[in-house]
Amino acid sequence: MSFEKSSEPEIQNPEKDPKKYWVMTSKIKNLGPGITLWAEFEPGNPYKLNDIVIGEFSMGITPMTIVESPRILSEDLSLQLPAYKVLRKATFEDHSRIVTLRARETNLLLFVRERSNARNLGMKVVDVTGNLSATEFIIYYTAEGRVDFRELVKDIHGRFRGRHELRQISPREHAGLLGGVGPCGQGLCCSSFISEFKSVTTRQAKEIDPDLSPMKTTGMCGRLKCCLSFDPNDKLSGDWVTVDNDPMGRKNPKEKVFPLSATRRSA
Repeated sequence: MSFEKSSEPEIQNPEKDPKKYWVMTSKIKNLGPGITLWAEFEPGNPYKLNDIVIGEFSMGITPMTIVESPRILSEDLSLQLPAYKVLRKATFEDHSRIVTLRARETNLLLFVRERSNARNLGMKVVDVTGNLSATEFIIYYTAEGRVDFRELVKDIHGRFRGRHELRQISPREHAGLLGGVGPCGQGLCCSSFISEFKSVTTRQAKEIDPDLSPMKTTGMCGRLKCCLSFDPNDKLSGDWVTVDNDPMGRKNPKEKVFPLSATRRSA
């Protein structure tokens, strides 16, 4: 009688696969620099470019639009996740609330513009953004100097409920908020990846163009271009992240090609 040799049990790897997360860049109303969000990993890439998601932000739960293809971040990279998290993709009920929110933002924008002009405050109201529950709003404006808007705040609170923050922005921030395309053919640095504005000196501009031609050194904000401060020998900087689905199309997905902080140098 022959006996079959029992097969030895397979040795399993005690180490578990590193946990993965979705990391994506989004914008509120497609304004300003992107906001980096993270989400629990789900196979099949549930988040796609131009999807509307509900995420966390400084003023509460806010609707956002994904402006960059999501990428996968592994836990074994020992890097911190972004500060804000995606809660869900926008549902039918969320879309209804977003329509109501956009109408409230428009009404608030028109009202603040009318009252600021009536009071001759010398300010230009740029835009208004609010959270999903329409309880907190940020009113962006530009002005040459400081503005005493105490009476304006009274006008706003007499007409609208909720918390309203009047935030003065610089010409650079104004250009970054509106966005656009620079003479290089790329999206404006201030509206794509720059999160902090650094001072640009005339000396840096002369290194690029000794004649200081306004066509070459002046940006859409009327100030010296931010890219003049970039080191021409340093094309990329930041904390590098190895991603499983490289959004830049590299053949080797393990190549470190994408910074989590999204501080890419486009100049």
